Amino acid sequence: MDEQRINQIQVFFSEPGLARFIDASRDTYRRRGVSGFVRVPQLSADECDSLAGLLGQLWKPGEDLKFSMKKLDNILQKSGYKITIQELLTCLDGQEVLTRAEEEQQAERNWNQFIDEALQTMKSGKLPVPIVEWVEGLRKGAAQGSRRILRGMYIQNPGEAQQHFVYCLDALCRVWELKQKKDTEVECAPPEKFIRLPVLAAKVAKNAHRFDFKYPVGRLLWYSLREIFSREFDHESSDFFQSIASGEEWESSSTGSINENDEVDPVKSLEIRKMYRFAGIADDDISSQVILFAPQLTEKKEEIVLTLRQVERLPAIQPFSALYAVENPSVFATLLDETLQWENPMDLISCDSLPIFICLNGQPSAATIRFIDRCLETNDHHELRLHYSGDFDVKGLEIAQGLARRYRKHFVPWRMSFSDYERHTECGMSLSDTEKQKLRKMTVDWDDRLCSKMCLIGVKIHQEIFVEELLRDWMEANGMEV
Repeated sequence: MDEQRINQIQVFFSEPGLARFIDASRDTYRRRGVSGFVRVPQLSADECDSLAGLLGQLWKPGEDLKFSMKKLDNILQKSGYKITIQELLTCLDGQEVLTRAEEEQQAERNWNQFIDEALQTMKSGKLPVPIVEWVEGLRKGAAQGSRRILRGMYIQNPGEAQQHFVYCLDALCRVWELKQKKDTEVECAPPEKFIRLPVLAAKVAKNAHRFDFKYPVGRLLWYSLREIFSREFDHESSDFFQSIASGEEWESSSTGSINENDEVDPVKSLEIRKMYRFAGIADDDISSQVILFAPQLTEKKEEIVLTLRQVERLPAIQPFSALYAVENPSVFATLLDETLQWENPMDLISCDSLPIFICLNGQPSAATIRFIDRCLETNDHHELRLHYSGDFDVKGLEIAQGLARRYRKHFVPWRMSFSDYERHTECGMSLSDTEKQKLRKMTVDWDDRLCSKMCLIGVKIHQEIFVEELLRDWMEANGMEV
């Protein structure tokens, strides 16, 4: 169609009296093609005049228009412009107008082309069969987790998404090759024979952080590993993996287990790393640390810091009486200072009936969670209790509730009931409106009154306020005189 004819069409069909009719025609065409009816409610006088000239039919102002799309298409083709509805809309919009069915078909062709081009970019030749099957699952929607992530990346930036998809394919091929050289039981392979995630990312993408879980491509890699190795990987039907299968995962807007500092929730990070380890990938096990006091285990009459790597390499945990944990380092230090002044400090090492003391230092790290897991996982320790105390604020209750849900029968709230809170309200700080809103939506397993009462009273209480009570409990647990 030449430019002069396009201009003539645009001028004629752009008059105000046809605007609503054209918009309604476009909507109907996109939904149903050249079928159905165009509907315009309560025509104005100007619209009646313009439509009469175009359609050869009279309407009165205030009437509703209902006009056949097929009839409109015939009128346009027999007019002096000799065009179809699609050609008219394309001319007016400056780009091809497609029905939704045509758009879906085009989108599917573009999606397949996107995948094919990524495969052609791979220089490694023939892909392993499981990876090929995974890619076909991406095409057809079978690999739901990774398809959702890759689709999101593709919609936002197709070019970048394709490059990251190639990175993922390259990484999968490397991991698969290494995996074939190892025993399928991950525990049989020493950690030094794993490839570390940052090393893999650097070799594939020249960026050691490319596959960090907080990035979409990092989650794409994790999902692809899970989907490729799913037949071999026994996740024991955990709630975590059931939520993954149902789509409750992290690429949503809130990302669920990624906090405001772009850190993955430590409890879920342990589950995430199980899949990495099964596939032969070692993640960061150095920066995650736990602070604890356990002289009967460490033979040190002082606090120590263990990395996640050290926690996993600890020998079997020797007998002890209980686990005590506090949220804040200042409280940990206060209780520890008094403990170390005990007149018989050597008994701290010789006595296996003493508790282990842990400092969470805020949200528990993966190393902290793994250490507690190891303490509780043996059959001999099924009656052990984890006594936890934290701040009476939103974060403190979230931490406590997370521990309560994870450790269930082992969890004991330590000075965290409403009666404990109520004794110290005069020393509290005012809750913000945001904190009150969050508390209204919260409940804790051990005291169904606590959150609502805190919201009503309107104060939060730091753990340091009642440190003397915690100290008394801790000394009694150690058989010491306060």
